[in-house]
Amino acid sequence: MSLPWSELRSALANVPSLVRESVPLAPMTHVRIGGAAKYVVEPYTEEAVGAVMRVCRQLELPLLVLGGGSNLLVADDGVDAVVLSLTRLNRMVRDGSRVTAGAGVSLPSLLRATREIGLAGLEALCGVPALVGGAVAMNAGTRDGSTFDPLVSVLVADEHGELVERAAEECAPRYRDGNLGPAIVLGATFDLAADTPQAIYSRFEASLRRRNATQPVTQRSVGCVFRNPGEGASAGRLIEEANCKLLRRGDVAVSGKHANYFVNEGAGTCADFLELMRDVMDRVQEQFGVALTPEVKIWGRETPHQ
Repeated sequence: MSLPWSELRSALANVPSLVRESVPLAPMTHVRIGGAAKYVVEPYTEEAVGAVMRVCRQLELPLLVLGGGSNLLVADDGVDAVVLSLTRLNRMVRDGSRVTAGAGVSLPSLLRATREIGLAGLEALCGVPALVGGAVAMNAGTRDGSTFDPLVSVLVADEHGELVERAAEECAPRYRDGNLGPAIVLGATFDLAADTPQAIYSRFEASLRRRNATQPVTQRSVGCVFRNPGEGASAGRLIEEANCKLLRRGDVAVSGKHANYFVNEGAGTCADFLELMRDVMDRVQEQFGVALTPEVKIWGRETPHQ
């Protein structure tokens, strides 16, 4: 049965949003790989997000949420789906030591703004190339901490498109998972602490130096490709010890700086990336008996299993 794509525009006629058809997704991802989306919808308000969710549910159209595209791999032939982009939800509001940021605010912008007003607490997120919505949804972080550490509450559109505010402790977040189910993050409130901009900047600088020394931050990647397989275990170390560093398929290669990063060195494709993932998974399984689990989100293709 064909999907009722022709009905989407008319159904969204009174929803404050920008609706575009056949939109290339590669420029919206950090790795710059992938085809087009059937539709991209950019709601102007939180309420509009809920309305888009209800329309897609009524028309039985698949809906995907695009954050900053930092941990996303899109199939070469794109996705037949409505892609929801939240970049227009980009307001930041301060109330004393608390700062509320919309889902479309980038983490670098949030960190810069809070530093300038002398509010600390987000240093662990320095260098994470995500939007607030995606960072909360996946509980993004570094070895120094995670998004939920300073989080007080999160505003979401639940599975019915209704706006609901949840306290952070209600969410019971896990490692790299905000545990929000089908809800879509619309904004988040962080409780921060007063400090001098100079002191905050020094911590930012130290964190960035560590990341630059150990990760290919200037190259096109999806961040960590695989989850760490257990307490104290490192996917990157296993990949390196399986002699996978610099292994490549087409223009996609395992980084020589950090083996859990795959970089697009030019005209890499999703097919190249997935083939390299399978090769690395096979080698680690054969040498160590460990089944690596992808951390990267993959749209339009099944996750490569062994």
